Amino acid sequence: MKEMRINDANGNQINVSVIGMFRIPDLEKEYVMYSLMDDDVNNENAGVLLGEVVRDEDGNIQVLGILSEEKDVVVAYYNEIADQLGGDSNE
Repeated sequence: MKEMRINDANGNQINVSVIGMFRIPDLEKEYVMYSLMDDDVNNENAGVLLGEVVRDEDGNIQVLGILSEEKDVVVAYYNEIADQLGGDSNE
């Protein structure tokens, strides 16, 4: 798992952990599974987030939200991956 520390819009430091990536051939798009955590050890609100990956010609990556019309397909793919890995799949 790759981890990065970033500052959010309020200047708070957040740990971003990239869990994995997957491609959906029917949508011709790539997605990332990641989690966000702040420095508060009592914060139990970390969860898996999903985002669309857009790569530019220089190899830079931008993570976008998921289009509402594609959400059901993306969540279904994520749930299948989570089931295969033996984790909980929460819609």
